[in-house]
Amino acid sequence: MSSRQRSRKKSGKQRRAIAQEGQQRLISILNRADGVDERLLRSSAHHLVKLSRRHRLQIPSKARHLLCRKCNAPHQFGVNARVRIKHGQRIITCLECSSIRRFGGGPKSHRSS
Repeated sequence: MSSRQRSRKKSGKQRRAIAQEGQQRLISILNRADGVDERLLRSSAHHLVKLSRRHRLQIPSKARHLLCRKCNAPHQFGVNARVRIKHGQRIITCLECSSIRRFGGGPKSHRSS
């Protein structure tokens, strides 16, 4: 073997842990969207989706609400996303691609028990 030692291949658990750390860093960038450049936000959203797909990780639900499902744009409420509450259901409209996402079950009378 040469003077340079071979690096060992990382195990699946190590790769998953490293990917989850990266996911958390990208989510923290998306959470503090106030004073951050728009290009950085778009880039971090794109990399978050790409990283999650590559390592087959779910995007945490809090972060899922920060992204548009259709165009992967980071939602900045009041800037490029509209939020409305209708009959107990939160409706988020992406103002870039006009997609609509609904969160919550609606009024309690409509829920099955």
